Amino acid sequence: MVSGKFNNWMVLTFNGIIAILYGLMAMFVSRVTLLSIVMYFGIVILIIGLAMLFGVVNNMKNNQPYAGDMTFSIITIVIGGLLTFYTQKSLEIFVIVIGSWAILLGILQLYLFINTSFGKSTKNVLLVNGLITLALGVILFFNPFKTAQALVIVSGVLSFILGVILISLSVKFKNMPLPGPDQEI
Repeated sequence: MVSGKFNNWMVLTFNGIIAILYGLMAMFVSRVTLLSIVMYFGIVILIIGLAMLFGVVNNMKNNQPYAGDMTFSIITIVIGGLLTFYTQKSLEIFVIVIGSWAILLGILQLYLFINTSFGKSTKNVLLVNGLITLALGVILFFNPFKTAQALVIVSGVLSFILGVILISLSVKFKNMPLPGPDQEI
């Protein structure tokens, strides 16, 4: 008995895209360029937050609901300001967040490896990718920007490989039926 389709394939795809983008940036973008990109990205986010706040003021004047929009605009302004004026620290925090994300994603894949009834080839992919993802997370968590440039490139290569594997898994899972109690994928 088939219990439906694997509906979270898009999560794997988005995580794969994030990993590939980080990998490409780590391999090909210099640190100075990356700091400039983050600063300008912060300026854009700051402008968007201010525009959102202008919309909130208009909603207040017109007696329309505004609490949720005000919260999002303030958060956006704070994030934009931090990225613009504290670029180096923001970049370090970003790398730690990406490292934490990779560690959690690796643990999730190892959990799936242990606790699911996927076929041998799928379980092997989950095992290898889970270990690669954990390695990437540990490298990033310990802030590769303070270590040798080679470590940044290694983390970029690992991230790129992780992204390709995640996207290929998402394509495989997209139309695959979920196993019933007595089925194996």
